[in-house]
Amino acid sequence: MTFSNVARLVGAASFAALLASCTGGVSLPAMPSMPSLPSLSLGSDESAQADADKPKSEKLISAADLAEPGPLGDQVIGKATAPVTIVEYLSFTCANSAKFHAETLPKLKKAYIDKGKVKLVLRDYPIGKAAAATAVLSRCLPQKDYSKVVEKLLSTQQTWVAQEVKPDDIYNAVKFTGIKRDKFDECLTNQSINDALVLVKQRGRSFGVSGTPTFFVNGKKMAGAVSFEELQPVIEAALANPAAPTAQQPQPQQHGSGNPA
Repeated sequence: MTFSNVARLVGAASFAALLASCTGGVSLPAMPSMPSLPSLSLGSDESAQADADKPKSEKLISAADLAEPGPLGDQVIGKATAPVTIVEYLSFTCANSAKFHAETLPKLKKAYIDKGKVKLVLRDYPIGKAAAATAVLSRCLPQKDYSKVVEKLLSTQQTWVAQEVKPDDIYNAVKFTGIKRDKFDECLTNQSINDALVLVKQRGRSFGVSGTPTFFVNGKKMAGAVSFEELQPVIEAALANPAAPTAQQPQPQQHGSGNPA
């Protein structure tokens, strides 16, 4: 299914909500039977505050600062030794994040990632309750399935993104991993993972992130559903002037659905 079909499938109003969920403009209420995770699922108030905190002029973020992983470790696509690092902040409910992964990422993989020139670091910046729940879920499921879970959630947004968290529909999207429903329900509201992702999101905001997707190519910021044609010259410039080597990041840690020890 191509991204261009999403608007027709979900309808104009729902598609507008998907786009709004890229900027913090939608506050999605939690299901009454589910614990609320308000510290991660910031909504309409977040966007204005993020804009207020944003520097007046864009600046290059140091590669060393960006290389520091969060408490859950980073999820990386590509070789650790790649000379160019692209850090992506994404929200699973954001239509622009889905567009990038459907249209730009395959070209990026073929031209640069598979050749060892670029690595892509995925970091969560969830906006809204549904985005928060799926971000927590993605880090609770077996991490060997992380990349597949990301692509599945983004490519099936039309089935589970709504004005409320829809556990049944989210479960249908990720049950290919083999997770049982009781473990899924525990994962969906794992407070320890939520708290860790809060730190990741707060750090993203300190870099000037206020919407998704936001990218940093060796520190140079780009935002929105960036096309391959827009990304390519920035990558080529980074390859011509590679950043200083940084310490190798630790491997992502596995996080189960239980409470922390």
